[in-house]
Amino acid sequence: MAELNETELQQQYDKAKVLVNSLDCLKKNSDKAKTLKRAAKRFEALGDFSDSSAMATKCKEEAEKYSKMEDNLPPAPKNPLDSKKSGKASVWIIRVVAVLVIIGILGFFYTRMFDHGAYLRSTFYESIGNHEKAYKMFLHLKDYKDSEKRYLDNRYKHACEKLKEKDFEAAKKAFRDIRDYKDSGEKLAKAEIQILKKTKKHGDVLFGEAHWVVAEKYGNKAFLIKVKPVDEIPYNEKDTNVTWKTSSIRDYLNSDFMDDTFTDGMKDKILTTKVVVKDNKKFGTKGATTNDKLFMLNGKQVYKYEEDLGEFSWDYWLIGPGETQREAQFVSHGQVKEAGYPVADQYISMRPCMWINLK
Repeated sequence: MAELNETELQQQYDKAKVLVNSLDCLKKNSDKAKTLKRAAKRFEALGDFSDSSAMATKCKEEAEKYSKMEDNLPPAPKNPLDSKKSGKASVWIIRVVAVLVIIGILGFFYTRMFDHGAYLRSTFYESIGNHEKAYKMFLHLKDYKDSEKRYLDNRYKHACEKLKEKDFEAAKKAFRDIRDYKDSGEKLAKAEIQILKKTKKHGDVLFGEAHWVVAEKYGNKAFLIKVKPVDEIPYNEKDTNVTWKTSSIRDYLNSDFMDDTFTDGMKDKILTTKVVVKDNKKFGTKGATTNDKLFMLNGKQVYKYEEDLGEFSWDYWLIGPGETQREAQFVSHGQVKEAGYPVADQYISMRPCMWINLK
């Protein structure tokens, strides 16, 4: 594991101090407690540098204090209607309400007349095969007659036209807007795979509901790593001995996270990978071997894909075990922490990765 020099230590120390000094900008006590806990973790990582140890203790104590305090929220604004009104004022209010009602009724009939004309024009464009013009007009008609259904149908046909024309960016945008309509989810996956094929190594691509960096490309396969870590997810929900195989984070990645992020067509493109988590030779803790669609990086991959991972101010989990089976490795400021951190910690993020079939 790489060691930080004096200058780098000072930089990390200054960043931790910035977190402490940012408390004045926070209104909620819960946010202050959360920020202080992060700062404490930063100071702990610096060991004996300067007064880091003392600062870590102080931050923990302050965080505990704010955790017990209720959030100071501003009082709800008073309702002006609660105040007493004079008889004269009440008369004026009644007159104003009456005028507004009349205007509303006239506006309703005018809108209906306008909607009917727009509906006829939309139907005309649909009949001549101008699905782009038709769906845009039906969209603005909202709930007028069957406009919503006809919007979806014309939007779908326009998206299919773009896919056939190999305008994959336009097709992707269209199918994303109606992903639950007919087989739009499957066709969306086809468009995004075609875009991914053209994306070069180290490039950023939108696949599903997240942005991914293309870390590797081998033949008809691409290795993707999520650009932005998913904030604050424990490696395991319970503080107990655990491996990658039995962890709750593995179950979450390959169930809820996958369902929320990808359509069924996209899931079919994610390859099942044999994931070999090696034992921690330094501490003798055990790894595991699994078959998963989604998984996390190991320590060697962090340095291998350093160019693609970028710099983030928050820490994220690695797949390997730490000093004990109750701890898992993680990355802090680009450095692998082999001894790890307690698996039930709530303040370390998750960074999924996966292999995609480009065929």
